[in-house]
Amino acid sequence: MDINAVVAALRRACPDRDIESRAAPVADTFVTLPPDCVPAAVALLIEQFDVYHLSTITGQDTGTEIELLYHFWGGSGLTLRTHLPREHPHIATMTDLIPIADFYEREVWEMLGVEFDGHPNLRPLLLPDDWDAEPPLRQRPTPAASQTSGDGGGRGDEEVQEEDQ
Repeated sequence: MDINAVVAALRRACPDRDIESRAAPVADTFVTLPPDCVPAAVALLIEQFDVYHLSTITGQDTGTEIELLYHFWGGSGLTLRTHLPREHPHIATMTDLIPIADFYEREVWEMLGVEFDGHPNLRPLLLPDDWDAEPPLRQRPTPAASQTSGDGGGRGDEEVQEEDQ
C-alpha cells in the first residue's frame, strides 16, 4: 500500500476537515480524522486501494473522550484514529463495507458503550446477556489514561508526506 497516496486521498475525501497523519513504529501509520469521515475513509481504502483487511477495532476511554482505532493491513499498517464524546458516543457502522466489523463493533459496544449507528445485530458478544452494569472498560477512567496516545509510543513523530495527485 502506498501510504502517501492513501493519506493524500483521505485528505481529498474530507477537504474541509482536519486530518493528521504520522508514521509509527513497525510499519504503521496513524491517521486521525473526525468521526463523520470514517465511513468515507473506509470506502476509499476498499475502492481505491484494495485494502479490505480490517485487523481489529480497538478503543479506550481516556477519561475525557472515547478513542477508536481502526487497524487495517495492506502490506503495511494503516490505523484510522477518531475521537468520540464520552457521553453518548456513537459512530456509523462499518458492517455494510466490511462484514467482519460486526464482531469488532459488538465488542467495542459492550466494553466501552459506543453505539454503532446502523449496526444490524448489536447484541452481547462476550458479556452475559443479563449484564446490567456500566461497560467494563468505562467504569474507572484514570487521568493517566488521557496521557497515552495508543500508538505504541517510541519513534514516529514524523508527518507522512502527501503525494500530489
